Amino acid sequence: MNNIQDDDKKIAELLRQTREQEAPAWLKQQIMQRVYTPRPNPYHRLKNWFFQPNLHFSPVGLVAVTLVVCIAFWGGVMKERQSAGAAGSQAIAVSPFTNNAEANYLIGRGLLAADQREAALAFFHRAVALEPERAEYVHWQAVAYWSTGKEDLERQSYFKVVQEHPDYVPSLLNLGHNFLENGKYNKALDYYQRVLQHEPQLPEALYNSGLAYQRLDEETREKEAFKNFLETNRTGKWALRAVEHLHQLGDFSFRTYRIGMYRLVLKVTDLVQSAPAASQKEMELLADVFNHASEQELQIVVYNSEERSKAKQTALRLRDQLLRHLGPGPHGPIKISWFDAAETISSSADGQNLKLSPSVLIFSTPSNMDKRRNTI
Repeated sequence: MNNIQDDDKKIAELLRQTREQEAPAWLKQQIMQRVYTPRPNPYHRLKNWFFQPNLHFSPVGLVAVTLVVCIAFWGGVMKERQSAGAAGSQAIAVSPFTNNAEANYLIGRGLLAADQREAALAFFHRAVALEPERAEYVHWQAVAYWSTGKEDLERQSYFKVVQEHPDYVPSLLNLGHNFLENGKYNKALDYYQRVLQHEPQLPEALYNSGLAYQRLDEETREKEAFKNFLETNRTGKWALRAVEHLHQLGDFSFRTYRIGMYRLVLKVTDLVQSAPAASQKEMELLADVFNHASEQELQIVVYNSEERSKAKQTALRLRDQLLRHLGPGPHGPIKISWFDAAETISSSADGQNLKLSPSVLIFSTPSNMDKRRNTI
């Protein structure tokens, strides 16, 4: 029993740490069967469970299997055994999850991941009724309210959490989301700032702060928020959108470059810095992407309208840094060039041409893999 309890505690802790992680798709069926359908005796339940012909025990699957077994035998299924004759046969009556808050919470999480929203809400209600002081129980009840369109009740639940647990980041963050969705941008910013006091690099709070400032027409703060987001988030659609927001404001301190099939966000203001340490992170990111685009030839073009020699020095430095990060393994050719002129680009905001200097253009083209070389 101690081992089962330890396993269940570990699984419960993982669930608490992952705010809105989706459960495996097949978990829905197993949970629904255990909650809503008549159950055979324990022996046949275990036999049917472990000997399903189509059950694949992936690492994630094993965790979920352990979760369901723990719930069944420790976390909430309360069994009452009755003697039924001299042969020692027993009839087992399965009661609902009435007296175990943790079990109700875990089943609610599983049902919510399986898109059984109303059913999940009922289990969260019970978990909160049993242990109203547990922040994660009230928080996930609020999430279930949100999933069923009950925004007022969602907000009330979050308020309850932060009143009793002022530092509980998930509820602070979701209150920010709730106010942002309802057009209350200043209140949303208040909660995002509280989140960032505890987790200064939390992506959702940084990005959505930029959106709130945009709605309030505060361009300077909007730029600052999106730049802060991009300092630590360079991949995914939100990074690409953050770059687009900056470009619409006429800020090209971050640029998106296509390397083979990849789109990479780099900080241009660090690339053109004379101190090599400034571009260290950017070259690491570029090297990682270029290593996965071995059939590509990389072009690095530097523009500086003030002095051609500065453009050349920057191009040489970037190439040397990139080669160090690439290491001795095979990679495509790297070519550099430089111009004593400004780079001309088209602004997505008004379609007008812009002149950028100093600036760096990076792109790739298919290469001849039989002639790998590095050239100036």
